[in-house]
Amino acid sequence: MPTRGRPPTNFLPAISTMASSYKNRFPYYPLPQSFSLPWAPSAYYRTAAINPTLAPFSGSAQGLTPSKTLPFVSNRTSLFTRYTPDDWYRSNLTNYRESETSRHNSENLRVDTSRLIQDKYQQTKKTQTESTKNLGERVNDIDFWKSELCHELDEMIGETNALSDMKRRLERALAETEAPLQVAQECLLHREKRMGIDLVHDNVEKELFTVQQGGPARGGEGPGQQADSLPHRLTSATT
Repeated sequence: MPTRGRPPTNFLPAISTMASSYKNRFPYYPLPQSFSLPWAPSAYYRTAAINPTLAPFSGSAQGLTPSKTLPFVSNRTSLFTRYTPDDWYRSNLTNYRESETSRHNSENLRVDTSRLIQDKYQQTKKTQTESTKNLGERVNDIDFWKSELCHELDEMIGETNALSDMKRRLERALAETEAPLQVAQECLLHREKRMGIDLVHDNVEKELFTVQQGGPARGGEGPGQQADSLPHRLTSATT
């Protein structure tokens, strides 16, 4: 029974071998072969299935050897064809239309793909431009803050150096206070060796206690100057 050709699809045909491209196309009108071929008998397949023979009239085919006898089935197959030239033409026309449809679909697909490529290219280019601009601004900001941090770091290093110098000066000043303290302690020790009425708590002893307790220097004197002026102060305190 003849079948209709499949409708054209929206996809490209699959790539296959050359033999698969020759499809068996049938006409679109649903007419039986006996009507399209009125001169072909309807009992063709039934008669072709019988093995023809001349028995029991003769034992052989009128004196012919079996090798020279033509096979009747193949002869009848060549005489009774299944399709007409119109069927062949319609099949080729169907193939042509489907090929044209496939070509048109592939052309549309190519155009859509090209347009999509252009759109994505423009979008990518725009995104790249914006990203480059943002990265440039970010780099400028980073350079600015880097310079600010370097400036602050230099100032902190200078301040640290100044504090280190001040620390060394204070340590030297503290070391210089050890000499007046030692002198005052020795003087107090020798004053304790006095006996009787000589153990007087006079102004000299008060000055020595002031120096021992770390009292303020007079007249803004430094530790070294205070140590140098200690004998003069003790002398003036006795008068």
